[in-house]
Amino acid sequence: MFRHNLPLKKISLLAATCGGLLVSLATLSHAGGPPPQQGKPVSQPAETPAETPAATEEPVSQPTPAASPDPSGMPSTPTDAPPRFPLPSARVTPAEGGIVIKLVNTTNAVINYQIVGVTQPRTLGEQSEILLQTLPVPITLTYQRPDGGLLLARPQATAMPGMLQVSFGATTELGTDTKSLEIQEDGKVILN
Repeated sequence: MFRHNLPLKKISLLAATCGGLLVSLATLSHAGGPPPQQGKPVSQPAETPAETPAATEEPVSQPTPAASPDPSGMPSTPTDAPPRFPLPSARVTPAEGGIVIKLVNTTNAVINYQIVGVTQPRTLGEQSEILLQTLPVPITLTYQRPDGGLLLARPQATAMPGMLQVSFGATTELGTDTKSLEIQEDGKVILN
C-alpha cells in the first residue's frame, strides 16, 4: 500500500510546484511584468561558484572610456581626429580681404571638390596638391571621394598670413569622415 502512495505524493508535489509557478506568473502579469532592465542585456554562460567574477572587476553595464561623453555632454572623438562642429578645427586670418587654401591629397584616390558659389566642381588627383588663391570669406568647400571612401580632413593655418592648408587622408572611422569645410568671416574653420 505504501508503494501506491509514492507516485501520488510525487504528483501532489508536482501539482503544488506548478500551481505556485502559475500563481507567480499571474502575479507578474497583473503587475505589468518584470521590472525593466537597466543597460544592454549581456548574454553570458552560466557560472559555477568557482567562476564568479572577482570584486575588483568592473560591472558589465559600465560604459567604456571611449564611449563616455566629455564634460560638455558631447561624445568623445579619437585623438587623431580634428575637432568638429561647433568647435573650430583651425583659424586663419584673412589677408587683404581673402585667403589662400592649399589642398593636399595624401590618399591613393581622386577627390572631387568645389568652393560653393566660386568654382565649378574640380578634381584633385591622388597624391597631389593645389593652391587656390584670393578666395573671399566666408566660403564653403565641399569634397568627396567618387569611390565612396571616407576622408579625414585636417585643416591648419600656415606660417604664411591668410593661408590655410587642408590635408586629406583616408580613414575607416565613420565618425571622423567629413564632407565640407566652412571658413567664417572671422577665420574660424568648421568641419561638417
